[in-house]
Amino acid sequence: SVVPKAYRLLNAVPTVETARSIVYNVNRADCFYPNSSFNALERKRYLTLAIADCEQLMLDMQCLMDIGLPVNANRFEGLAAMVEEEIRLLKGARKNVRVTGKKSTEERIAEAEAELERLRSL
Repeated sequence: SVVPKAYRLLNAVPTVETARSIVYNVNRADCFYPNSSFNALERKRYLTLAIADCEQLMLDMQCLMDIGLPVNANRFEGLAAMVEEEIRLLKGARKNVRVTGKKSTEERIAEAEAELERLRSL
């Protein structure tokens, strides 16, 4: 209801798609339980993508105001605060991703060597 009807397909639909992408990336991150270094890296990767989507959402809102649409900027303040809080939470979650589980030293060395081999093959 913030965006005039004439501009909804042009601007609001991509903004909604960006918001959906945040949810997709958070769900993908949750699918990787950090019991190995690869899973921990993947979880961090998808959390980073979700943060980038949040930043894009902020840019979408700024674009709506910059192109001169008759929108009330005060209506975006609550949404902007929620997006900033989400970015803060996602960064905290990304920072706290640690490889979990109780493995022996030999198992950890074997996993590290397998990870090195995978990286060398790239």
